[in-house]
Amino acid sequence: MIERQHVWLGPEATSFEEPCEACLSYRDGSTAQACLVHGTLRRDADVGFMTCSRGHRIVVRRVARTLARAL
Repeated sequence: MIERQHVWLGPEATSFEEPCEACLSYRDGSTAQACLVHGTLRRDADVGFMTCSRGHRIVVRRVARTLARAL
């Protein structure tokens, strides 16, 4: 059983579409398309939370941003 699943977003990404791994792990004939989770994360946020249509919790995290170079 999957206890915690993550979706990782790039530094500038604001939306995602990923399959729920917990849904895919059940062998009930669900297609990957049926298990898709769609979501957004504000550009200034580094973490968020989603729940798929079957109630599985998904943590959305942003990969590290590069720091601006000092002039």
